[in-house]
Amino acid sequence: MERQNPLTGNAIKENPFFFPLIFLIIALISAFCLDFIAWKKGDNSYVFGAFPKKEKAVAEKESLEKIALEKLFQHGIPSESIEQYQDEEGIFHFMIDLPVEKYKILESSLEKDLKAAKTSISKKEEDETEEKNFYLWEVKGKKKQKIILLFSCWKEKPPTEEVPVIRAKNKVAIIIDDMGYSLGAIREITEIQKPLTVAILPFSPMAKETAQIARRNGLEVILHLPLEAVNADDGNNGIEGLIHSKMNQSEVIKAVDESLDRVPYISGVNNHMGSKITTDETFMSIILERLKQRDLFFIDSRTTTDSVAYDVAKNLGVPSAYRNIFLDNVVNEESIKKNLMTLFKLAQKRGQAVAICHPTPQTLKVLKENLHLLDEYNLEAVFASQIVK
Repeated sequence: MERQNPLTGNAIKENPFFFPLIFLIIALISAFCLDFIAWKKGDNSYVFGAFPKKEKAVAEKESLEKIALEKLFQHGIPSESIEQYQDEEGIFHFMIDLPVEKYKILESSLEKDLKAAKTSISKKEEDETEEKNFYLWEVKGKKKQKIILLFSCWKEKPPTEEVPVIRAKNKVAIIIDDMGYSLGAIREITEIQKPLTVAILPFSPMAKETAQIARRNGLEVILHLPLEAVNADDGNNGIEGLIHSKMNQSEVIKAVDESLDRVPYISGVNNHMGSKITTDETFMSIILERLKQRDLFFIDSRTTTDSVAYDVAKNLGVPSAYRNIFLDNVVNEESIKKNLMTLFKLAQKRGQAVAICHPTPQTLKVLKENLHLLDEYNLEAVFASQIVK
């Protein structure tokens, strides 16, 4: 085939294989490049298959909890000294039991390794007792990852978890309410070194850590369940997790379950406020049926003399008791000590008694200075679970 040259006007011959050849060359080059890219990625390659296969892209980055565990193991912390659980928000909590000296060696290295993994330690807190130091780390990573590390460090030897059994005829149970807002409060309570029961508010900021420290130090943990009060106009009903009278049955059950799941190691429940709900048999039946299913006991805080909570619990077969005395309804040392002595005399007369108090400086001071008098009254300090029937 011939065609004219547009510049000279002369006739030239056209090669019929020219364009197909160009397309073939382009296709071969494209296939070659694609095959090379596949080989680089570590996928199957036809041309470069004879060469050593490339490793696939960098493996997934390790999770924060895995990094932390690996570093703890590398520093000789045995798995039996590490407790962990994941809360309802997906955050991992670790409690590490080790000597103070070991922690001092571990601290800088672990902090360095966590920062190398592009994490940040957003909060560090420290509390000290005569026997133990507590170090709380809050570690944050990418994509809102977060873990909580609580180091429980003994100074000489690990404390025994067994509470000495003191045989006595009459029993006194003291419940400390409104816990979960301060590690300092639980530190002071552990220094009293008596069988005490701590009632933790479910949505308090240090609820889980307070429960962990209490358990480590041989204290009993219960949930302080918020219930609606009559005096709503005083602002008492704004607490998070509150069960109120406008809820239907499914809403009450959901609220109870959410609160129970927020505090680990609980063996029972007492009510926070509740002068309205505890007078309602229907509401208390719903709540107590849920506690029965969870195999938990109940202490009626008796925030109103009209409460039916204890009676409903007994009818449902829920192990229960009720509060006899508030130790710190008036917050001054003289009044608190007077109420404590009244508690002792009541326990002598009835065989047992339950008191409720709060972690105020005045209350904790009176308890520290006067619980040794239990022996003089021939009384035994026990957990709330040892009072219920």
